[in-house]
This record gives sequence, structure tokens and C-alpha cells, in this order.
Amino acid sequence: MQPPPGPPGPSANEPPGTRAPGFQPFTPPPIGNYQPVPKAPPQPSGEAIGALVCGLLAWSCFPLGYFAIWLGARARKLARENPETVGGDGMALAGMIVGGVLATAQLVFWIVYIGFFATMIGLGAASGP
Repeated sequence: MQPPPGPPGPSANEPPGTRAPGFQPFTPPPIGNYQPVPKAPPQPSGEAIGALVCGLLAWSCFPLGYFAIWLGARARKLARENPETVGGDGMALAGMIVGGVLATAQLVFWIVYIGFFATMIGLGAASGP
């Protein structure tokens, strides 16, 4: 029976006493014990980016909020169907929420605005000349 391998002794071209006590040379791990490299998350789809941009720009243009909701719904469906290759589900959801809130606020504004002027015109016509 052989003794267990210990630290190797000095080689022929090493002067004695040059190794520190307890020196252990590096031994690489056996092949196959390496951990797999984690995959990068998938890139967001163009529709998800478009939904977020349209949602953020919905404050300046009325129909962009509804367009953000539509694009976000398409992007989320695409991300659910292909989770390995398509990302951006959260980005699409954020675009849908921001676009929906701003589109609803603008819709309420325009209803109140038109109702106010319709009321003023009706009151002016009812008072007569």
C-alpha cells in the first residue's frame, strides 16, 4: 500500500529550504466539475420598448396612451410565449400602466372641457338677445 500523496519534495533544480512550510501546489479540479455559466437574460422586444416610449409620450399626444396599451399587450403575449428569447415583460407592463393612466386622464379632461363649453353655449342661447 502506498502512502497518501503529500506535498512534493524539492525538485532537482530547487535549492533546499525554498518552499514555505505547509506549501500545497495548485491542483486543478477534475474535468466536469465546473459550474455552468448563467445565461444572460433575453433582450426586451421592440414592442416592449415602443410601449414604454409611447406611454411616456402619452402626456403630449392623446392617442399614444391607447397605442401604448396595445403595444404592451402584444409584447407581454410575445414574452409569455417565448420566455427564452424575448424579454421586456415588465417594461411592457410599465408602458401599459403609464399609457393607460395618461390616456384616461386626457379623456376625462376632454369630456369636462367639451361639457363646459356646451353648457356655456347652451346658457348663452337660452338667455336670448
